[in-house]
Amino acid sequence: MKPAIRVTLIYLSLGYLWIYFSDFALVFFMQSSEEVRQIQSLKGWLFVSFSGVIIFFLLFRELKRQKVVILEKNESDILYKTILERIEDAVIIFNIETWIIDFLSAQFCELFEYDSETIISKPEVLIERVHPEDRDRMSQIWIHGLTENHTGLMYRILFPDGRIKWALEHRLFIPASSGKTKKTVAVISDITSYMENQTKLEKSIKENQTLLTEVHHRVKNNLAVIISFLQLQAYSAPKETADILEQSIVRIKAIALVHEKLYSSKNLSSLSSLDYISSLVENIKLMYMRMDVSIELEIQHIEFNLVNAIPMGLMITEMLTNSFRHAFINQTEAKIKIKFIVYPSGNTELIYRDNGRGFPEGFDRKKSESIGLSVIYSLCSQMKGREKDFFSEPNRGVMYHFEFIQKK
Repeated sequence: MKPAIRVTLIYLSLGYLWIYFSDFALVFFMQSSEEVRQIQSLKGWLFVSFSGVIIFFLLFRELKRQKVVILEKNESDILYKTILERIEDAVIIFNIETWIIDFLSAQFCELFEYDSETIISKPEVLIERVHPEDRDRMSQIWIHGLTENHTGLMYRILFPDGRIKWALEHRLFIPASSGKTKKTVAVISDITSYMENQTKLEKSIKENQTLLTEVHHRVKNNLAVIISFLQLQAYSAPKETADILEQSIVRIKAIALVHEKLYSSKNLSSLSSLDYISSLVENIKLMYMRMDVSIELEIQHIEFNLVNAIPMGLMITEMLTNSFRHAFINQTEAKIKIKFIVYPSGNTELIYRDNGRGFPEGFDRKKSESIGLSVIYSLCSQMKGREKDFFSEPNRGVMYHFEFIQKK
């Protein structure tokens, strides 16, 4: 429309100017009416010839421009269709005003396993292909939700032979503009292999969880058998040997408790510091029958993995055992305080204090041949920890303060 208006305006402008100025020149220069008539005829022929040439060039230029536009549009349409046809996802373009399918990719036909003629002539077959459990939901979207955008529509396609395909659809509404009709574009991905792999993975994870639970359970049971053997030997052994066996039993119980907590929890890879330390302290207290000792716990939560849980438990076991066996002899108001601090950085600190006899004056813990102390510092080193503070005086108790740096 714009080129036609442009050509018309140019032609009218030239015509008006020619007529006005040529008539003015005839009146001014010509005296004879016969000469005027002849010149007007000649002027008419010149105008027709000149305007014809002008119109030719104008039309030629406009047609050339239109040809370029049409070629560019054709190339764009070809590129557009080529892209839609070659992408792996299925594509369908639906004209909302005419209720006709404007474009249907080959991948779409492969996904629903219908030929294009069937889908175009009878679009309702697509609804019939949708799984009955998903059909009502997708029917509402496909029929009543065409003017809305939808992302991540997941549904199943059920075939007569019982096969199921999983589809993930993204739907885009294109409103009318510049005289164009309203359309909706759907891009559908076949995610059947992904869903099948997901199902296999979930099944494998569940099997592994069951297997890991069984492993922790069997380890705990095997440790319980070892504890039973050691207890039988301790009953008939001399007192000094029985004491050694008793300490070994306590240490093994600390390890067994880790596996017991792991297989009885939902998380098979870690356990709560609060739950584990509290249960460990209670078990050791019951084993030594030290109901006279008051134990105060301040445990902040962190998830212990298997690598850290066992050495941490053994450290606390050694300190508690030392306190129960040596710190409180004929003492009233025996107290123990265990504090476990967790910092935002992930670093942790363990502070253990009792109000017992303490170490003898002049005692050098670093040169001591005590197995218990050697175990404590060895386990601290194993967890990349360090002793931050230590205190002990006769009849004023003992205090251990360890710091553990989170690995990065």
